[in-house]
Amino acid sequence: MTLLLFPRVLQQHASRPALAAFAALIAPLAATSAACVKTLPPAPTPQAVIPQLDVAATAAPPAGGARLVVDVVEGPTRVQHIRMTPVQTDNGQGRMSFRFVERPEVLCTVTPCVTDLPRGNLLLGFPVIGDPDATEVELVHVGPEPTVYRRALSVYENRSGGLRVLGIVVTALGGTAAVTGTTLLPIGLAKGYDGLTVAGGISLGAGAALLAFGIWAIRHDTPTFRPGAANHYPLTPAP
Repeated sequence: MTLLLFPRVLQQHASRPALAAFAALIAPLAATSAACVKTLPPAPTPQAVIPQLDVAATAAPPAGGARLVVDVVEGPTRVQHIRMTPVQTDNGQGRMSFRFVERPEVLCTVTPCVTDLPRGNLLLGFPVIGDPDATEVELVHVGPEPTVYRRALSVYENRSGGLRVLGIVVTALGGTAAVTGTTLLPIGLAKGYDGLTVAGGISLGAGAALLAFGIWAIRHDTPTFRPGAANHYPLTPAP
């Protein structure tokens, strides 16, 4: 039996559910691998440093309000105030419902900055280093006492290249070879076809090796994301 006959034998003897399941897994493999991001340990908690501010910033906030100083470890940064605005929608059957939509507003054009806000919870939006389209939203509670919210920004790095593409291709080929070997080997053993048995064993072994290498290549060359960290502490007058 020659290699040219393997696809025909596979088509005749492989179960359709097995082939369908394999196709469903392999088809989105490249897209799934491309979207994979390795998450690194978060940044260290920023030190409780009091930024250099105007003396008036350390005064008591307005009556009933809260004073918050926002600072970023990496340097001057624009910070947004994310407001959640309810929007009324029609489900098409005459029933009205509401959904919340993010409405970003500039809170600080540059950090460190001092802002007076109503007491309670607010959402702050910070940029992500390495991803200009991303905004990381953090929940912050402000009370009657002036406080500092100091943040280390999250970092996204995408240095993937040829090795990642090679890993995706090799993984797809390895999966195909492994499924072929898994199908041919039992057929050869059951029917006493030595050539089919050998071919199935070789295909299964080669497929497993290719899969292992492909997965390693994808993981080795994948983008990384390091979550940020924050420290929220009282504001005290600088010495």
